[in-house]
Amino acid sequence: MVANQKVSRGRNQSKKNETTAKATINGSEKKALKRPLSSTSTDQDSKKRRLSVIYDLEAQPSGVLLTLGQGDVGQLGLGDEILSRKKPAIVSELSDNPMTKIAAGGMHTICLTKENEVYSFGCNDEFALGRITNDENSEYEPGIVDGPLTKIKVVHITAGDSHTAALSNDGSVFVWGSFRDSHGKLGLIKQGEDCKCPTRLDSMKDAVVSIASGNDHIVMVSAVGTVFTFGCAEQGQLGRIARYFTDRGGRRSSNSFLRPCKVSIPRVNKSRSLIVQAFCGAYSTWVIAKDGSVFGFGLNNYNQLGFPDSENRYLPELVPALSGKSWKQLAAGQHHTLCLNQEGKVYALGRGDYGRLGLGEDIEQADTPTHIPSLTDIVSVAANGCVSFAIDKAGAGYGWGIGTNLQLTTGDEDDVWEPVKLTGRNLETRQVAQVGCGGQHTVIIATDRTEEK
Repeated sequence: MVANQKVSRGRNQSKKNETTAKATINGSEKKALKRPLSSTSTDQDSKKRRLSVIYDLEAQPSGVLLTLGQGDVGQLGLGDEILSRKKPAIVSELSDNPMTKIAAGGMHTICLTKENEVYSFGCNDEFALGRITNDENSEYEPGIVDGPLTKIKVVHITAGDSHTAALSNDGSVFVWGSFRDSHGKLGLIKQGEDCKCPTRLDSMKDAVVSIASGNDHIVMVSAVGTVFTFGCAEQGQLGRIARYFTDRGGRRSSNSFLRPCKVSIPRVNKSRSLIVQAFCGAYSTWVIAKDGSVFGFGLNNYNQLGFPDSENRYLPELVPALSGKSWKQLAAGQHHTLCLNQEGKVYALGRGDYGRLGLGEDIEQADTPTHIPSLTDIVSVAANGCVSFAIDKAGAGYGWGIGTNLQLTTGDEDDVWEPVKLTGRNLETRQVAQVGCGGQHTVIIATDRTEEK
């Protein structure tokens, strides 16, 4: 986000969330895994089909929840008297609840406990918290998201500007909140309407194994490698609507945006592209095929998709600069992208001002993936707006980018042009397990440091 840009309470226009989740399926060569539309079905075959969706997830360490940055609408979860933090602070209300997953939205936070409870806090103007908050005080402190989530096993959570999504271990997707576009509120499931509590996407018949959220769109990958999208289409991020139909004020109904629909992925060497992963930036989307091919669509005004020109892509297109590179993860803000490969090296591309690329003050823009030399043995990355983060295999966290919102643990508002280690009293005896960055805040899961013998 531009340093002097003012953010409205209900929406962050620039610093957007990119939160992704990944899972693979044992036996992906099998036929499509179907879920019954009825949540009350007792048919034994249906149950077996649901249970056959086995997630090959890396063991997720559980730890204490820390937050920092701006908290003027409760996104820090520290109460209504603490509106900002320069250093990571323990969310005391949840200190006895070990966390396994976090997702930072534009101005809200979602977290998943070891006991499979989902908590939320922050701005609830469009019900991104998934619970009723009768007064603002209840937005400033963590509250449990109940309803249908208490009856399922949640394996992933993602958050956008004003929406949240959860993936269950039977391949079901639950969503709540709202999407927005240039005309205002778009809705989530029904045009112009907020979704006030977690609601299952019954229209998704195939089991879903991967979900990702941009600012105002969601991408899902099914067990058979098919991609589905819904949400705002204006920059091409849905990958299935031609340019002249992406504005809901035009000839196409908003229902076509809000209904999850299949995205046609181009064939490579005449073979069908089996998609295994999806990642989102603010207005951009990437999907990675089993053979390593990477397809991108959405906003590309700073070459953040990886194409050599600056034209947006409204339909999926192979990205030669990213394909065949064995990427472990992509993370993106509004105008920049981080690419982490299996060797633990991080590459950056896109817009470079405020230091978001981590390549130093001399780099205004990277048109191709450029290695960040100071980062080694990295296991995960995160990005949002104008900030970036990385975690190495030893549990050290690093941050860089704009300092205005105090998201980087440096204690001041200076921009950081190259990665610096995340610091603070609450990190002295802990290591960073996960990091998520929202529009103006940062969320961390930290675990007790393992003593070397």
